[in-house]
Amino acid sequence: MAESPVRLQLRTELRDQVFAERDQPIGDFAFNAKVADVFDDMVSRSVPYYQEMQRMVCELAQDFARPATNLYDIGCSTATTLLALDRMIDPTVNFIGVENAPDMLRHRKSRTQTRSDPST
Repeated sequence: MAESPVRLQLRTELRDQVFAERDQPIGDFAFNAKVADVFDDMVSRSVPYYQEMQRMVCELAQDFARPATNLYDIGCSTATTLLALDRMIDPTVNFIGVENAPDMLRHRKSRTQTRSDPST
């Protein structure tokens, strides 16, 4: 399969304001609906070189993915990596995203569909 440049499409139209309020009670961080809505913006601004790491992960996956195999993303969050890979990996490769935060899964489902059934 021909190499294509990695174009990571982060959804940053919703700005992260999760911790903007000064007097909010401090508690454990949770990947809840509020975080899921702004996750791409949050992670791209808080993790140094996030987009570069994503680009490198995609290049590695492109080198090692084989037709008719599975590609796993453990902790797939909002499926940003899988969406980037979908444009460059052989269509017979099955993507399996694993995420334990229900709100992240709901957000991911709104952004993805299966390759075999575009209605899901």
